[in-house]
Formats: sequence, structure tokens, C-alpha cells
Amino acid sequence: MTQTLTPESPTTLPQIQQAMYLTADGADTVYAGTGNDKDGRATTYISKGVKDLTINIPIKNTSTQDVFLNEAVIFADAASDGGPAFKIGKSATSTDYLLTSTQLEVPSTDIWAGNESYGPEGLAFNTGAAGGYNFKPDGTLADQQKVNAVGIWGTLKAGANFTLKIPVYISNIDTLKNGAVYPLYYASWNTSGADSGYLNVGTFASNVTGKNATISANTPITASTFNADPASATVAKVTNNKGEAVTQEFASKTPGTYNVTLTANGYGDTTFTLTVTNGGGTGGGSTGGNTGTTTVPATPLTPATNVPTNSSSSSSTTSSSSSTPTTTTKPSTSVGPNIAVKGEAVYATKKIALYKSTSFTKSKRIAWYPKQKRINRPMFVVTGYKRTSNGTLRYKVRDVNHGRKTAGKTGYITASRKYVVPVYYASVPKSKKITVIAKKGINTYKSANLTGKAKHYKKGVRLTVKKLVKHNLTTRYQLSNGHYVTANKKLIIAGKY
Repeated sequence: MTQTLTPESPTTLPQIQQAMYLTADGADTVYAGTGNDKDGRATTYISKGVKDLTINIPIKNTSTQDVFLNEAVIFADAASDGGPAFKIGKSATSTDYLLTSTQLEVPSTDIWAGNESYGPEGLAFNTGAAGGYNFKPDGTLADQQKVNAVGIWGTLKAGANFTLKIPVYISNIDTLKNGAVYPLYYASWNTSGADSGYLNVGTFASNVTGKNATISANTPITASTFNADPASATVAKVTNNKGEAVTQEFASKTPGTYNVTLTANGYGDTTFTLTVTNGGGTGGGSTGGNTGTTTVPATPLTPATNVPTNSSSSSSTTSSSSSTPTTTTKPSTSVGPNIAVKGEAVYATKKIALYKSTSFTKSKRIAWYPKQKRINRPMFVVTGYKRTSNGTLRYKVRDVNHGRKTAGKTGYITASRKYVVPVYYASVPKSKKITVIAKKGINTYKSANLTGKAKHYKKGVRLTVKKLVKHNLTTRYQLSNGHYVTANKKLIIAGKY
């Protein structure tokens, strides 16, 4: 949704670009709308046992003038009909008070001037799905539990952006229905009108099931290849035996061993092993009936319903229900296996720039990213691909460097592995050793989806790795003690350090 807030002069309409997505597990997992329901709303599914869940509302003023805006996020309703009902808090037992500008990450005063007639830095709260945002919490957990919606009122500087973050937890675990959804809702308005969007959120208890398979070359790869249940499952990702992303077409034509991840609405993702031979193979579990590796679905970072990622979209004031998300094409098979898959995270190992188009000229440059130490390297999520007029491939990306001024910006960067590489490791180091490099250390977990905290390790600690586990568009290392840890290169490094 590209919302337009009308200033005094109708000839220079400023644009507010926004979206909605969820993060969990310390922002290591991203949930965003990847498909539409019967009402045209983007839909995503989360695990019933999800931890550290946060509603994220990135807001960007794409114009050259300051814009006054009213933003509201409705996230709870007693009548959730089996879908997840959310409450503010880190968990049902947490005693943290979060209704403050710091906890909700309201931006600094150099880019944001909040209307304090509502609350600190323009924060406003509501205890129902309708009515005015005039509830004044008294600082107690009891009042925090009454809040069903958060609003923010004020003026955003020209070209500035921020992400409003609302920590929530699922408050109705006992009444959840598998596959039932609840529509998170956000809206902006002023005297010129209103605009809004939805993100349906459901929970799952079951994963996609099926069997590993062997096929002959030139056989199409589909969910039925693995006898998948449900039959509506689709192929989300294919990687080769080195962990490098490849297209379905490439894998179907090239003999070898691949990992194929299947996804379906209302189910957790599962990764199966696929063997492609020169001929004579049969689908459906020819490798002994192995049922694959299940994972929590962390879908590619795409906006909620009707939120184009292109900041140059129309500036006319229209309802978001008539717009459609920006789409991009997948890389051709000639790209080869060394290209990041759509939705995968990459970071820059050398100085690079973000551009408005695939033409890397000074006039098209959005921002420079200088070469940084490993733990501070700028990170991006690949949202698409496009080639220059001479055939050079570029990544279309979103900046996910939270806390930096460039966060949320979109554009094009080089796809050359001399400059950008995947954030997550794709193999086990020869030494089977990794070293913690994160300043604050890292946690290990009992599950591959990084839930069930097991132990904390400080920077400099060396750990022994048993194997690499794929987790949708990320990876984990299983340690020799059976626990799991992230394989994010900004947090750990292979070997000694």
C-alpha cells in the first residue's frame, strides 16, 4: 500500500510507504504474507510455540517534505474464532512494561515530532477495535493487558523512515484451531482520507508430510514428486548438495542430489532429499521412506496485503484494495547455482551501494555501504532479480539493517560474490569447530527452530558441530550435545577465531 497524505498544495503530494510483518526468535525468523486468502488478504502461519514475537510496521516518508500522519495497529479481538489473539508482552508470564516510546522503538526527535496531546512522542492506545485512542495506561501490567491497539500520531521528516515494533504473545493457546486465522490490521489517515491493510495470521500444529524421492532427469519437480500431504503444497526452495540455491528447472535437468523444501498454508515447512538420475528413477520415497526434515515456516520478507515495494508508485489517493504487490522474476537457469534465492539474506563483504535501478550511476545511487567488520556487515534480503541491458544480474533487495538510517530502503545491489555472499553457512567446517563472535554471545536451543533455550555462550567460546540443519531460507548447526545454534556468519565463524 502506498498511502498519500494530502498537504496544502495538491500538486506536490507526499507519499507514505508502509508494510506489516512479524518477527520471532530474536528477529531471526521472519513471517510475512506470501499468499492471499479468499478476501484478498495476505496470509502467514506461525508455530503455536513461537517465542519473542513482534509486530513490525516499517513506515517511510518517500517525499521531499515533512508529512503529518496518524498510524494505528489493531492486533487483538476477543472474538478471534480460533485464530491467534495477541496481547502486548514478551510472554504470558513476563512482568515487563512495554507501553513506552523506547520499548516500541518510536524514532528519535531528529526525524519524528510526536503529537504529545495523545501520549509520549505521539503514542496513543485503544482498548477496543473501534473508538478513540484516548486510553491512558497507568504504567501497570493490568492496564497494559487492556490495550488492543497502538497508534502513533505526529510528523515524519522528509525522506525519513522507522519501524514501529510491538512485542506480543499468543494469549489463547488453549482455544487455537489449526489453520484458523486472525486479521492483523493497520491503517493511516488524516483529513484527506484513510488507507489500510491486513495480514492474516494463523497457527499450525502439523508439518507437510511426504517421502524423499528419486526421479530421472527432465522430470518436473512438484509436491506430488514427494507424495506430499496436503496435496496443495508447493515447492518453496531447492538447494544443491553444497547448500546453494538453484531453480526447480535447473535441478530437474541436472543429475545430482538436492534438498527440496515444500510449503503449504496452515502447515510447517518440510525439506526432502531429491536424487535426480540420468534415467530410471521413480518418485515417492525410493530412499527408504524418509519423511524429511520439518521446520518452522519463515517466509520471505514481503509486505502485507497491497503494499508495493516500489517507492515510485502512484501518488493518487486511492484505497489499498485496488493496488497489487510488486512482483519480480526468478533467475534463469543460466544464472547457475551461486545466486541467492528470493527471500534469502545476503551481506556485503566490500564497499557497495544501493541504487534505484539496475543502472549503477551516481544519479541513481541511494546509499553507500562502506566495508565493515564481519559482525557489522550490511545485510539485505533478496526480493527479486533483474538484469542490465548487457545481461549483468542485479539483486533487488530490502535493507534489513535494523537501527540504521537506511533500514527499510529498497533498490538494487550487485549480485557478484566478490561483493555479497549469503549470511548463513551452507556446510559444516572441516574442523567441525565454530567460534562465537557476537559481542553479547549467543544462545543454544533444544529445537532446530531455535525454541527451548538450552544455554548461553559468551564471545570467544568454541563449539563442536555435528551437522548442518536447513531451516527454510536460513541454516542452523546442531552441536555435538544435540543442541542447535544459528549459522549466521555475523554471530559465529567457522574454525578458530
